Amino acid sequence: MMGLFRRQTSQAGDPRPAIERFWRWWAENRESIIEAADAHDNDRVAELLRPAVAAIDGGLVGELRRGRDARYLLVVSGGGKPELRVLAERWYLAAPEPDADAEYAPARPRDARTLESTLVVDDFELPLQELVVGTRFDQRRLRFDIVVHHPLFPLIQQESRLRVAFLALDAAVGEDDVERWIGAVDVSADAPIDAIAISALPGVIDQLRPAARRGGESLNDQWAVFRGTTSEGAIQATVRRPFARADRPLCDTYVAIVLTYPKGEDGLPIDERIVAAVRDLQDACVAALGGDGPHVTPIGHELAGGRAIVHIYVDGLTVDPRQLKPVLSGWEYGVARLRTLADPAWRAVGHLLT
Repeated sequence: MMGLFRRQTSQAGDPRPAIERFWRWWAENRESIIEAADAHDNDRVAELLRPAVAAIDGGLVGELRRGRDARYLLVVSGGGKPELRVLAERWYLAAPEPDADAEYAPARPRDARTLESTLVVDDFELPLQELVVGTRFDQRRLRFDIVVHHPLFPLIQQESRLRVAFLALDAAVGEDDVERWIGAVDVSADAPIDAIAISALPGVIDQLRPAARRGGESLNDQWAVFRGTTSEGAIQATVRRPFARADRPLCDTYVAIVLTYPKGEDGLPIDERIVAAVRDLQDACVAALGGDGPHVTPIGHELAGGRAIVHIYVDGLTVDPRQLKPVLSGWEYGVARLRTLADPAWRAVGHLLT
């Protein structure tokens, strides 16, 4: 269940100075970029943008595309790399106010117009509107597993198929919603049974969104309890459902609160009051850190083998987990320890969210 790191890990360097330098550069160069875009000189736009975006982080992807409310949309994205999504969000939060010429986004938005285009892949022209998908809803994970097909897939390499599939999924539902609602992605040379046009996929996903609210309560405020067994005995996990890292992109630092407790033969607490105490301590820790919100995210907790772990993520630039020590000193059933780890990709809780 709970493989943990052995020591505290410090937060990575502060990216805000580099982001501030980007926006100063943008103020000085935006007219040149917009003029190049107006002239349909995409190479010039890329030539100007690429080094400025790379100065924040070489893994970020910058692009200027047609806007929704403005003429152009400047997107700086993590390019599908979850560890870079927080950087893109910090870049976006520092952006100037949008105007008639430019607006900004930290992830590729849904853009059905892209699906009307044709890509040249492995010397073949692929009209994206010919893509179809098969969907299977995973009730436990609250995500769709997807199989993508194009009539020309038998003629192109697997890597190229996957590249086309993810580009089209980003265009169909938006980069963040790919993470929120789509699980496994596969590509196939054969059309899936009951396939639908990829342009219809947003409607399938949007049907799930109303189900994520019951009586005004978001499913993000609900908790699922899972039980199973490990080599150490029984395990019980209480996990926020559904939830994705894209819902709280600023929370880049993992906080683990490790609690020991008197256990029964199966490794679970000998008294239900201990289970309630773990839950109460989780709530107290979240409150001490500033409350559930953009900078603090409780994921849940696990109990097994005489040990509980409370999983929380925080914004490592604004929240100091050390302020939890007075709260932890009140744990009366055993020893309480605090561990932190820079983890913008949320790998430490991947087993809970998948």
